[in-house]
Amino acid sequence: MEQVALEAQRREQVGKGPARRLRQNDLVPGVAYGLNRENIVITVPRDKLAAALRTDQGLNVLLDLRIAGVEAEADTAAIIKEIQRHPVSRAPLSVDFQWISLTQMITVTVPIHIEGESPGVVEGGAVDQIMHEIQVQCLPTNIPDYFVADITGLEINDTVHVETLEAPAGVEILADPSDALVSIAPPITDEDLETRVEEELLEGLEELPLDEELELEEGEEAPAEGEAAEEGAEEEESE
Repeated sequence: MEQVALEAQRREQVGKGPARRLRQNDLVPGVAYGLNRENIVITVPRDKLAAALRTDQGLNVLLDLRIAGVEAEADTAAIIKEIQRHPVSRAPLSVDFQWISLTQMITVTVPIHIEGESPGVVEGGAVDQIMHEIQVQCLPTNIPDYFVADITGLEINDTVHVETLEAPAGVEILADPSDALVSIAPPITDEDLETRVEEELLEGLEELPLDEELELEEGEEAPAEGEAAEEGAEEEESE
């Protein structure tokens, strides 16, 4: 797996105000850590980060993270450990990078894609994907782009299990082989659908925290939909 170059700059100021100004200038605040190195607070260009994430490797992309003043090492790379996104726009608010050794095994999550044609679907059944990703252990250079769950020939109520996944050499799948990946669910009638919706509504009402109702001061208006989410994101964003 080739590394994708990503230029970064050190940043001196931390906090909500400086981070907000960086984002207004199309920069994403972040931090790089790992391999017993010092934590370095940095910024990366938003468009370059987006381009790196558009590769086939997605979040598992190996990065040649180039930070001004930091000497690169041939046997190391960086991976994206976490991205915090705006709850509405999904724009990146901050990003954590982790230094890793290319010669040491790591644990990562790999997506699962469904392929094939199922007779059960033709008969009116629905594809029920139970697992959308799976953990594996391997060298960083051996991380698969994705696994394929093949539903070819599946009838209604048939199931594909983890044991059917084909792992490349040097890649160990960490899930139980008997775990279900995808199944073909039988068609649902209008009566069943109505019953299911009613049950979900009742469950939702039972779980409502009745003692935590929103109280407004006299003359105060409730926040518009989306505003509360934005405020929560600003309070929780990692600098």
